[in-house]
Amino acid sequence: MQRVIRETFRKSAPRGNRKRRDRRQGTATAGDAAAPGARAGETGFGAGGNATDSTNPIAWVLRGIDAATAANLWQVAAICVTACLALGLVQFVGSQQTFLYVFPPGPRGFDSYWVLRYKAWWVAVIVVSYLALPAIVTAAMPGKRLRDCNLGFEGFRRHFWIYVGLYGAVLPVIWLVSLTPEFYTFYPMYPQAGRSWFDLLSWEALYAGQFIALEFFFRGFLVGGLSRFIGALAVPVCVMPYLMIHFTKPWPEAAGSVVAGFVLGWLAWKTKSIWGGVCVHCAVASTMDLLALAHKGQLPWLH
Repeated sequence: MQRVIRETFRKSAPRGNRKRRDRRQGTATAGDAAAPGARAGETGFGAGGNATDSTNPIAWVLRGIDAATAANLWQVAAICVTACLALGLVQFVGSQQTFLYVFPPGPRGFDSYWVLRYKAWWVAVIVVSYLALPAIVTAAMPGKRLRDCNLGFEGFRRHFWIYVGLYGAVLPVIWLVSLTPEFYTFYPMYPQAGRSWFDLLSWEALYAGQFIALEFFFRGFLVGGLSRFIGALAVPVCVMPYLMIHFTKPWPEAAGSVVAGFVLGWLAWKTKSIWGGVCVHCAVASTMDLLALAHKGQLPWLH
């Protein structure tokens, strides 16, 4: 009886086109065999993929991307991650709270040069975060050299007059802003800079070192590194974090940092040199400090 039922069901069941079924199976087999780079156990994107492929976002993103493009994406990611790490180190490790934790005051409390030592700590963290760390990452990237971070002198030498003009253009603005209490109470950032020649020169030397690291990071590592992949668009990308580090400063300077970021970034991209920006930054910062000290009557030679 059971055999009769099975035979009846087999005869009444719809029968598929055998030639079409064989043709489909042959196409699938040939496609699997011809897939470039296919290995045992791998499946394609979409239907037929195993659970690992369908839940791996990196595999989805990199699917169909050639090796050169994938390498470029990883280099861009490395630059962005390094930038985030550097900005975080300066913000938190370079803070006064961290300095107090690492170097607590002695039994006699704070001495007269405690603030200068803190400023030296702050600049040291900036040099490590904005210069040393990006330089190491750049040197570790395949096909990258440090001179790719816009470290050439030729472009700066040939366009030196542009930077002199920039300093001359902002000088009247600096003078006008220096007359406001908001300005001369904030600068110099080392409050005892006018106490003696030693204090003033020590602070200005530390300040200049900070600007070298700053220009290397924003106009060298970021503009120079990202411009290899996105061209001149690297300049506005770098202006955004550059503005953010000015949020603690007077609002006119924060607003001016946007203009300065675009101008110095574009010049660094065109001239392949950060040294013009270093010179302008140091000249403007020293002028701001001297004007602030002059308005307060705290210049060392007035003592």
